[in-house]
Amino acid sequence: MRSPSLKQKLKSGARLNGCWIETFNPIAAEIMAMSGYDTAMIDLEHGAGSVLDAVSMMQALESRDCPPMIRATSADCNTIKRILDIGPMGMMVPNVRNAKEAHEVVSACRYGPEGIRGAAPILLRATNYGKDIAHYQQWMENDFLLIAQIESKEAVDQIDDIAAIDGIDMLFIGPIDLSASLGQLGQFKSKGFIEAFEKIERAALAAGKFLGAIPFADWNAGRLYENGHHLVLSGADSILLREAAQQDVADLNNALIEADRKNAH
Repeated sequence: MRSPSLKQKLKSGARLNGCWIETFNPIAAEIMAMSGYDTAMIDLEHGAGSVLDAVSMMQALESRDCPPMIRATSADCNTIKRILDIGPMGMMVPNVRNAKEAHEVVSACRYGPEGIRGAAPILLRATNYGKDIAHYQQWMENDFLLIAQIESKEAVDQIDDIAAIDGIDMLFIGPIDLSASLGQLGQFKSKGFIEAFEKIERAALAAGKFLGAIPFADWNAGRLYENGHHLVLSGADSILLREAAQQDVADLNNALIEADRKNAH
């Protein structure tokens, strides 16, 4: 299988960065990969693409040596199975709310008797269409990065139990949904939000889990890394395109205004 994996890089002490793939355009994905990100998260939760579209994104990213991960639409075991079968380097499961759900996510990623994942390895992109079946299960155990996204008050209340679940490699904080769950949407400076955010950070690190988040408000990438985060996922292709286009239009309009001003004299 592919090496070195993101998981092995993290185990070696590396701190990683990454971006989000939202547009599901292979050219945009290729450009993002060429920019030098350590990884890219293909977003099936909020992006408009399908599992088949995700394969195209993975092919574009892998062509430029950017290891792809996928955020699932949900913790549904059939959804997880379809994502695993196409072979991402890691998977993020949104809104894991308690230890029971965390355990079920791990079970959905493992073949029997340890789990409930349906087995058809000879068919899968993940096994190079049957070529690497013998090594695949070992690769899943040692190299696949399983990320539980923490973004609810319920999860915060049970964070120590979630962090203790064997098989969950990383806790990734979703700040916007977390603030909403606390009844403090977007109030990132509120005492309740800060306490919840820092509680997740402490629990993950104390349990020996990797930790991740997106930059937001006063929590820029530097602050997150200083707090012990191992993975920071920042720019999304759609947002970066919008911001760059808006800036370009502003620059053009300013140039026109300045040219008219000079011509008036």
